[in-house]
Amino acid sequence: MNHPWRQTHAWRWTGPSILLTFAAYLAWAAVALGPAADVIAGRLPLTAWSVAGLISLVAVPILFTTTNFRRRDVPRTRAGHALLLLQGCAAVLTCWALRYVPLAALLVIAAAQFGAVYRPRTAFLLLLVANLAFLASLFSWLDIESIWTVMIGYGSLQAFAAAAMSYAKQAVEARDIAMLTTSELLATRQLLLESTRGEERLRLSRELHDVVGHKLTALKLQLRLTMRDAPSPTRESLNECMRLSDELLTDVRGVVSTLRVADGIDLHQSLAALVPTVPRPRVRLELADDARVPRVEQAETFLRCAQEGLTNALRHSGAENITLRLTRSDTGIALSIEDDGHAQASLCWGNGLKGMQERLTQLGGTLEVATAEGRGLKVRAWLPQLDPQATHS
Repeated sequence: MNHPWRQTHAWRWTGPSILLTFAAYLAWAAVALGPAADVIAGRLPLTAWSVAGLISLVAVPILFTTTNFRRRDVPRTRAGHALLLLQGCAAVLTCWALRYVPLAALLVIAAAQFGAVYRPRTAFLLLLVANLAFLASLFSWLDIESIWTVMIGYGSLQAFAAAAMSYAKQAVEARDIAMLTTSELLATRQLLLESTRGEERLRLSRELHDVVGHKLTALKLQLRLTMRDAPSPTRESLNECMRLSDELLTDVRGVVSTLRVADGIDLHQSLAALVPTVPRPRVRLELADDARVPRVEQAETFLRCAQEGLTNALRHSGAENITLRLTRSDTGIALSIEDDGHAQASLCWGNGLKGMQERLTQLGGTLEVATAEGRGLKVRAWLPQLDPQATHS
Protein backbone atom coordinates (compact mmCIF):
# COMPACT_ATOMS: atom_id res chain seq x y z
CA MET A 1 0.00 0.00 0.00
CA ASN A 2 1.31 3.42 -0.92
CA HIS A 3 1.08 5.89 1.94
CA PRO A 4 1.60 9.66 1.88
CA TRP A 5 3.48 9.42 5.17
CA ARG A 6 7.24 8.98 5.12
CA GLN A 7 8.26 5.38 4.51
CA THR A 8 11.48 5.30 6.58
CA HIS A 9 11.06 3.05 9.60
CA ALA A 10 12.76 3.93 12.88
CA TRP A 11 12.96 1.80 15.95
CA ARG A 12 9.97 2.48 18.20
CA TRP A 13 10.90 0.99 21.56
CA THR A 14 11.26 3.34 24.48
CA GLY A 15 12.17 1.26 27.54
CA PRO A 16 14.89 -1.03 26.10
CA SER A 17 16.22 1.77 23.91
CA ILE A 18 17.14 3.74 27.03
CA LEU A 19 19.35 0.86 28.17
CA LEU A 20 20.96 0.60 24.74
CA THR A 21 21.58 4.33 24.69
CA PHE A 22 23.29 4.12 28.06
CA ALA A 23 25.37 1.14 26.91
CA ALA A 24 26.46 3.02 23.78
CA TYR A 25 27.62 6.03 25.80
CA LEU A 26 29.43 3.68 28.21
CA ALA A 27 31.21 1.96 25.30
CA TRP A 28 32.28 5.32 23.90
CA ALA A 29 33.61 6.43 27.27
CA ALA A 30 35.53 3.19 27.70
CA VAL A 31 37.31 3.36 24.33
CA ALA A 32 37.92 7.11 24.69
CA LEU A 33 39.99 6.58 27.84
CA GLY A 34 42.95 5.27 25.84
CA PRO A 35 43.48 8.32 23.57
CA ALA A 36 42.70 10.64 26.47
CA ALA A 37 45.40 8.98 28.61
CA ASP A 38 47.87 9.19 25.72
CA VAL A 39 47.21 12.91 25.32
CA ILE A 40 47.65 13.53 29.06
CA ALA A 41 50.87 11.47 29.21
CA GLY A 42 52.24 13.12 26.10
CA ARG A 43 52.45 9.84 24.18
CA LEU A 44 50.14 11.13 21.43
CA PRO A 45 51.79 13.74 19.18
CA LEU A 46 49.35 16.55 18.44
CA THR A 47 49.61 16.60 14.68
CA ALA A 48 46.90 17.98 12.44
CA TRP A 49 45.43 14.52 11.88
CA SER A 50 45.53 13.54 15.55
CA VAL A 51 43.74 16.78 16.43
CA ALA A 52 41.13 15.95 13.76
CA GLY A 53 40.80 12.51 15.32
CA LEU A 54 40.26 13.95 18.78
CA ILE A 55 37.66 16.36 17.42
CA SER A 56 35.90 13.45 15.73
CA LEU A 57 36.08 11.41 18.94
CA VAL A 58 34.38 14.24 20.83
CA ALA A 59 31.84 14.69 18.02
CA VAL A 60 30.73 11.05 18.03
CA PRO A 61 28.60 11.23 21.23
CA ILE A 62 27.15 14.56 20.05
CA LEU A 63 26.12 12.99 16.74
CA PHE A 64 24.84 9.94 18.58
CA THR A 65 22.69 12.17 20.80
CA THR A 66 20.85 13.49 17.74
CA THR A 67 20.36 10.03 16.16
CA ASN A 68 20.05 7.65 19.10
CA PHE A 69 17.51 4.90 19.54
CA ARG A 70 15.05 7.00 21.53
CA ARG A 71 14.70 9.76 18.94
CA ARG A 72 12.23 8.20 16.51
CA ASP A 73 11.63 11.42 14.59
CA VAL A 74 15.21 12.50 13.76
CA PRO A 75 16.27 9.56 11.53
CA ARG A 76 13.20 10.18 9.35
CA THR A 77 14.53 13.51 8.16
CA ARG A 78 17.31 14.11 5.65
CA ALA A 79 19.35 15.86 8.33
CA GLY A 80 18.93 12.82 10.58
CA HIS A 81 20.24 10.47 7.88
CA ALA A 82 23.14 12.83 7.18
CA LEU A 83 24.08 12.95 10.88
CA LEU A 84 23.93 9.16 11.12
CA LEU A 85 26.25 8.76 8.13
CA LEU A 86 28.52 11.47 9.52
CA GLN A 87 28.76 9.50 12.76
CA GLY A 88 30.09 6.50 10.84
CA CYS A 89 32.61 8.69 9.01
CA ALA A 90 33.74 10.22 12.31
CA ALA A 91 34.30 6.73 13.75
CA VAL A 92 36.51 5.73 10.80
CA LEU A 93 38.46 9.00 10.91
CA THR A 94 38.98 8.69 14.68
CA CYS A 95 40.43 5.17 14.37
CA TRP A 96 42.79 6.17 11.57
CA ALA A 97 43.99 9.48 13.04
CA LEU A 98 44.55 8.28 16.62
CA ARG A 99 45.98 4.86 15.70
CA TYR A 100 44.02 3.16 18.49
CA VAL A 101 42.41 -0.20 17.60
CA PRO A 102 39.72 -0.31 20.38
CA LEU A 103 38.17 2.79 18.82
CA ALA A 104 36.74 0.43 16.21
CA ALA A 105 33.98 -0.13 18.80
CA LEU A 106 32.56 3.18 17.55
CA LEU A 107 31.75 1.40 14.29
CA VAL A 108 29.84 -1.22 16.27
CA ILE A 109 27.66 1.55 17.72
CA ALA A 110 27.08 2.95 14.23
CA ALA A 111 26.29 -0.55 12.95
CA ALA A 112 23.61 -0.98 15.63
CA GLN A 113 21.97 2.27 14.53
CA PHE A 114 22.17 1.31 10.86
CA GLY A 115 20.35 -1.92 11.68
CA ALA A 116 17.69 -0.04 13.64
CA VAL A 117 17.00 2.63 11.03
CA TYR A 118 17.63 1.11 7.59
CA ARG A 119 16.51 -2.01 5.80
CA PRO A 120 18.96 -4.94 6.00
CA ARG A 121 20.31 -4.47 2.47
CA THR A 122 20.89 -0.74 2.95
CA ALA A 123 22.51 -1.31 6.34
CA PHE A 124 24.80 -3.97 4.83
CA LEU A 125 25.93 -1.66 2.02
CA LEU A 126 26.64 1.20 4.44
CA LEU A 127 28.64 -1.08 6.72
CA LEU A 128 30.53 -2.46 3.73
CA VAL A 129 31.58 1.04 2.64
CA ALA A 130 32.55 2.00 6.21
CA ASN A 131 34.63 -1.13 6.70
CA LEU A 132 36.38 -0.75 3.35
CA ALA A 133 37.39 2.75 4.43
CA PHE A 134 38.42 1.39 7.83
CA LEU A 135 40.45 -1.40 6.16
CA ALA A 136 42.23 1.10 3.94
CA SER A 137 43.16 3.19 6.98
CA LEU A 138 44.59 0.16 8.79
CA PHE A 139 47.14 -0.51 6.03
CA SER A 140 48.91 2.75 6.91
CA TRP A 141 49.84 1.71 10.46
CA LEU A 142 49.25 -2.03 11.05
CA ASP A 143 50.77 -5.22 9.66
CA ILE A 144 48.73 -7.65 7.58
CA GLU A 145 48.24 -10.22 10.33
CA SER A 146 46.97 -7.64 12.79
CA ILE A 147 44.72 -6.08 10.17
CA TRP A 148 42.82 -9.31 9.51
CA THR A 149 42.51 -10.00 13.22
CA VAL A 150 41.01 -6.56 13.78
CA MET A 151 38.69 -6.78 10.77
CA ILE A 152 37.39 -10.25 11.62
CA GLY A 153 36.87 -9.41 15.30
CA TYR A 154 35.21 -6.03 14.97
CA GLY A 155 33.46 -6.94 11.70
CA SER A 156 31.70 -9.84 13.41
CA LEU A 157 30.67 -7.54 16.26
CA GLN A 158 29.25 -5.05 13.76
CA ALA A 159 27.32 -7.80 11.97
CA PHE A 160 25.93 -9.05 15.28
CA ALA A 161 24.90 -5.56 16.42
CA ALA A 162 23.26 -4.68 13.10
CA ALA A 163 21.45 -8.03 12.82
CA ALA A 164 20.24 -7.92 16.43
CA MET A 165 18.86 -4.41 16.02
CA SER A 166 17.26 -5.27 12.68
CA TYR A 167 15.50 -8.30 14.17
CA ALA A 168 14.46 -6.25 17.19
CA LYS A 169 12.97 -3.61 14.92
CA GLN A 170 11.10 -6.26 12.92
CA ALA A 171 9.78 -7.79 16.15
CA VAL A 172 8.49 -4.42 17.31
CA GLU A 173 6.86 -3.73 13.95
CA ALA A 174 5.27 -7.19 13.97
CA ARG A 175 3.96 -6.50 17.47
CA ASP A 176 2.50 -3.19 16.33
CA ILE A 177 0.85 -4.81 13.31
CA ALA A 178 -0.63 -7.53 15.52
CA MET A 179 -1.96 -4.93 17.96
CA LEU A 180 -3.49 -2.91 15.13
CA THR A 181 -5.08 -6.02 13.65
CA THR A 182 -6.53 -6.95 17.03
CA SER A 183 -7.90 -3.43 17.45
CA GLU A 184 -9.49 -3.58 14.00
CA LEU A 185 -11.16 -6.91 14.81
CA LEU A 186 -12.49 -5.56 18.11
CA ALA A 187 -13.78 -2.43 16.39
CA THR A 188 -15.53 -4.50 13.70
CA ARG A 189 -17.12 -6.72 16.34
CA GLN A 190 -18.29 -3.66 18.26
CA LEU A 191 -19.77 -2.19 15.07
CA LEU A 192 -21.70 -5.40 14.42
CA LEU A 193 -23.05 -5.39 17.97
CA GLU A 194 -24.05 -1.73 17.72
CA SER A 195 -25.74 -2.22 14.34
CA THR A 196 -27.70 -5.15 15.79
CA ARG A 197 -28.76 -3.04 18.77
CA GLY A 198 -29.73 -0.19 16.44
CA GLU A 199 -31.88 -2.47 14.30
CA GLU A 200 -33.53 -3.88 17.41
CA ARG A 201 -34.30 -0.39 18.75
CA LEU A 202 -35.81 0.57 15.41
CA ARG A 203 -37.91 -2.58 15.29
CA LEU A 204 -39.18 -2.02 18.84
CA SER A 205 -40.06 1.61 18.19
CA ARG A 206 -42.01 0.66 15.07
CA GLU A 207 -43.83 -2.14 16.86
CA LEU A 208 -44.79 0.14 19.75
CA HIS A 209 -45.97 2.87 17.40
CA ASP A 210 -47.78 0.71 14.85
CA VAL A 211 -49.23 -2.02 17.07
CA VAL A 212 -49.59 -0.79 20.64
CA GLY A 213 -50.24 2.82 19.68
CA HIS A 214 -52.91 1.96 17.13
CA LYS A 215 -54.68 -0.48 19.45
CA LEU A 216 -54.73 2.03 22.29
CA THR A 217 -56.23 4.61 19.93
CA ALA A 218 -58.87 2.09 18.87
CA LEU A 219 -59.55 1.33 22.55
CA LYS A 220 -60.12 5.02 23.28
CA LEU A 221 -62.59 5.29 20.39
CA GLN A 222 -64.44 2.23 21.63
CA LEU A 223 -64.64 3.66 25.14
CA ARG A 224 -66.10 6.93 23.82
CA LEU A 225 -68.80 5.02 21.92
CA THR A 226 -69.64 2.96 25.00
CA MET A 227 -69.87 6.07 27.22
CA ARG A 228 -72.67 7.57 25.10
CA ASP A 229 -75.24 4.91 26.09
CA ALA A 230 -73.79 3.91 29.46
CA PRO A 231 -75.67 4.70 32.70
CA SER A 232 -74.23 7.28 35.05
CA PRO A 233 -72.54 4.92 37.57
CA THR A 234 -70.84 3.00 34.74
CA ARG A 235 -69.79 6.21 33.02
CA GLU A 236 -67.52 7.10 35.93
CA SER A 237 -65.64 3.82 35.53
CA LEU A 238 -65.39 4.38 31.79
CA ASN A 239 -63.97 7.87 32.40
CA GLU A 240 -61.28 6.32 34.59
CA CYS A 241 -60.50 3.81 31.81
CA MET A 242 -60.27 6.72 29.32
CA ARG A 243 -57.84 8.53 31.60
CA LEU A 244 -55.66 5.47 32.00
CA SER A 245 -55.64 4.79 28.26
CA ASP A 246 -54.64 8.42 27.60
CA GLU A 247 -51.76 8.11 30.05
CA LEU A 248 -50.69 4.78 28.58
CA LEU A 249 -50.76 6.19 25.05
CA THR A 250 -48.68 9.16 26.20
CA ASP A 251 -46.18 6.81 27.84
CA VAL A 252 -45.93 4.69 24.69
CA ARG A 253 -45.31 7.77 22.56
CA GLY A 254 -42.63 8.89 25.03
CA VAL A 255 -40.87 5.52 24.79
CA VAL A 256 -41.04 5.64 20.99
CA SER A 257 -39.59 9.16 21.00
CA THR A 258 -36.77 8.05 23.30
CA LEU A 259 -35.93 5.14 21.03
CA ARG A 260 -36.00 7.47 18.03
CA VAL A 261 -33.64 9.92 19.71
CA ALA A 262 -31.18 7.06 20.19
CA ASP A 263 -31.82 5.88 16.63
CA GLY A 264 -28.87 5.26 14.38
CA ILE A 265 -25.55 3.52 14.92
CA ASP A 266 -23.32 4.74 17.73
CA LEU A 267 -19.65 4.77 16.68
CA HIS A 268 -18.16 5.57 20.08
CA GLN A 269 -17.34 2.03 21.19
CA SER A 270 -16.13 0.98 17.74
CA LEU A 271 -13.77 3.94 17.41
CA ALA A 272 -12.51 3.49 20.97
CA ALA A 273 -11.72 -0.17 20.19
CA LEU A 274 -9.49 0.94 17.30
CA VAL A 275 -7.02 2.64 19.63
CA PRO A 276 -4.14 0.25 20.36
CA THR A 277 -2.68 -0.02 23.85
CA VAL A 278 0.74 1.51 23.18
CA PRO A 279 2.41 4.23 25.28
CA ARG A 280 3.46 6.25 22.25
CA PRO A 281 1.98 7.92 20.37
CA ARG A 282 -0.88 9.08 22.57
CA VAL A 283 -4.30 8.80 20.89
CA ARG A 284 -6.98 11.19 22.12
CA LEU A 285 -10.67 10.65 21.31
CA GLU A 286 -13.08 13.60 20.98
CA LEU A 287 -16.44 12.04 20.08
CA ALA A 288 -19.71 13.99 20.10
CA ASP A 289 -22.55 12.21 21.92
CA ASP A 290 -25.11 12.96 19.19
CA ALA A 291 -22.92 11.88 16.26
CA ARG A 292 -24.78 8.85 14.89
CA VAL A 293 -25.20 7.52 11.38
CA PRO A 294 -28.44 5.96 10.10
CA ARG A 295 -26.97 3.15 7.99
CA VAL A 296 -24.48 0.35 8.52
CA GLU A 297 -22.67 1.29 5.29
CA GLN A 298 -22.02 4.79 6.62
CA ALA A 299 -20.81 3.47 9.97
CA GLU A 300 -18.49 1.00 8.25
CA THR A 301 -17.10 3.75 6.01
CA PHE A 302 -16.28 5.95 9.00
CA LEU A 303 -14.72 3.00 10.79
CA ARG A 304 -12.50 2.11 7.81
CA CYS A 305 -11.46 5.74 7.39
CA ALA A 306 -10.50 5.94 11.06
CA GLN A 307 -8.68 2.62 10.79
CA GLU A 308 -6.67 3.75 7.76
CA GLY A 309 -5.84 7.12 9.26
CA LEU A 310 -4.78 5.70 12.63
CA THR A 311 -2.72 2.91 11.07
CA ASN A 312 -0.75 5.31 8.88
CA ALA A 313 -0.26 7.84 11.65
CA LEU A 314 0.92 5.16 14.08
CA ARG A 315 3.30 3.47 11.68
CA HIS A 316 4.62 6.21 9.43
CA SER A 317 4.15 9.73 10.78
CA GLY A 318 6.51 9.65 13.77
CA ALA A 319 3.87 11.54 15.74
CA GLU A 320 3.74 11.88 19.50
CA ASN A 321 0.03 12.80 19.62
CA ILE A 322 -2.91 11.75 17.46
CA THR A 323 -6.42 13.19 17.80
CA LEU A 324 -9.48 11.33 16.51
CA ARG A 325 -12.47 13.69 16.42
CA LEU A 326 -16.12 12.93 15.55
CA THR A 327 -18.52 15.89 15.24
CA ARG A 328 -22.04 16.53 14.03
CA SER A 329 -23.55 19.57 12.32
CA ASP A 330 -26.86 20.40 10.68
CA THR A 331 -25.59 19.17 7.33
CA GLY A 332 -23.64 16.05 8.24
CA ILE A 333 -21.14 14.17 10.37
CA ALA A 334 -17.37 14.66 10.15
CA LEU A 335 -14.54 12.40 11.26
CA SER A 336 -11.01 13.83 11.43
CA ILE A 337 -7.63 12.30 12.25
CA GLU A 338 -4.86 14.78 13.15
CA ASP A 339 -1.26 14.07 14.14
CA ASP A 340 1.79 16.15 15.02
CA GLY A 341 4.25 14.07 13.01
CA HIS A 342 6.27 14.84 9.89
CA ALA A 343 4.14 15.06 6.75
CA GLN A 344 5.31 16.08 3.32
CA ALA A 345 4.24 19.48 2.07
CA SER A 346 3.46 18.13 -1.42
CA LEU A 347 1.12 15.25 -0.72
CA CYS A 348 0.95 12.30 -3.11
CA TRP A 349 -2.27 10.38 -2.63
CA GLY A 350 -1.63 6.67 -2.14
CA ASN A 351 -4.03 3.75 -2.33
CA GLY A 352 -5.12 4.30 1.27
CA LEU A 353 -6.39 7.85 0.72
CA LYS A 354 -7.88 6.94 -2.66
CA GLY A 355 -9.78 4.06 -1.09
CA MET A 356 -11.13 6.36 1.63
CA GLN A 357 -12.26 8.89 -0.98
CA GLU A 358 -14.00 6.21 -3.06
CA ARG A 359 -15.92 4.90 -0.05
CA LEU A 360 -17.06 8.40 0.93
CA THR A 361 -18.00 9.44 -2.61
CA GLN A 362 -20.30 6.43 -3.00
CA LEU A 363 -22.28 7.67 0.03
CA GLY A 364 -22.33 11.32 -1.02
CA GLY A 365 -19.44 12.35 1.24
CA THR A 366 -16.09 14.07 0.78
CA LEU A 367 -12.48 13.67 1.91
CA GLU A 368 -10.17 16.58 2.75
CA VAL A 369 -6.44 16.30 3.45
CA ALA A 370 -4.37 19.19 4.82
CA THR A 371 -0.63 19.17 5.43
CA ALA A 372 2.36 21.47 5.77
CA GLU A 373 6.10 20.87 5.75
CA GLY A 374 7.40 20.14 9.22
CA ARG A 375 3.91 19.69 10.67
CA GLY A 376 1.43 16.87 10.92
CA LEU A 377 -1.31 15.62 8.65
CA LYS A 378 -5.04 16.20 9.01
CA VAL A 379 -7.53 13.91 7.28
CA ARG A 380 -11.23 14.87 7.41
CA ALA A 381 -13.99 12.54 6.22
CA TRP A 382 -17.52 13.95 5.88
CA LEU A 383 -20.88 12.27 5.24
CA PRO A 384 -24.32 13.91 4.93
CA GLN A 385 -26.58 13.54 7.95
CA LEU A 386 -29.54 12.36 5.89
CA ASP A 387 -29.52 9.00 4.19
CA PRO A 388 -29.14 9.71 0.41
CA GLN A 389 -31.17 6.62 -0.52
CA ALA A 390 -33.94 7.50 1.89
CA THR A 391 -34.42 10.90 0.25
CA HIS A 392 -35.11 9.24 -3.11
CA SER A 393 -37.51 6.60 -1.77
